[in-house]
Amino acid sequence: MMMNVTAIPSDLAATVRRSTHDASGNALEPEFQERGGNPCRHCLRRATAGERLTLFSHSPFERHNPYKEYGPIFVHSDGCERYATQNELPPDFADRPIVLRAYDFEQRIARVAVVVDGATDLRARELLSDPEIAFLHARSFTHGCYLFRIDRVAAQ
Repeated sequence: MMMNVTAIPSDLAATVRRSTHDASGNALEPEFQERGGNPCRHCLRRATAGERLTLFSHSPFERHNPYKEYGPIFVHSDGCERYATQNELPPDFADRPIVLRAYDFEQRIARVAVVVDGATDLRARELLSDPEIAFLHARSFTHGCYLFRIDRVAAQ
């Protein structure tokens, strides 16, 4: 089964970079990364020491329901290329502990997989093989924050 990995849209990243406040009214300013490690949700790689990231509040959901949550995510303050290798997991996340939340077509949590053994690709494909699952969110193992979306690619 093919899958599609999706980072936040480039227009959203660009808006955050030139804004003083996010959509929730939070003040935005770049943060210098002394040690690195925080993940950018646009290029889907972890920042290195010396890079600047901007933290903002974001909801990856379209529907308004009790599962529509907002949370903190980072984007490189000085720009980056959007993650483009949609048919595979980003290298910075492929073997790290991660949480995969599976959502149904009403955007309600249907299943959750906590992956600590490096089998994220396998677990994502298993979840997406269930026809009741519409998409997955990859979430931070330690903080629960949204990382990226994974969809199944329809057979052609």
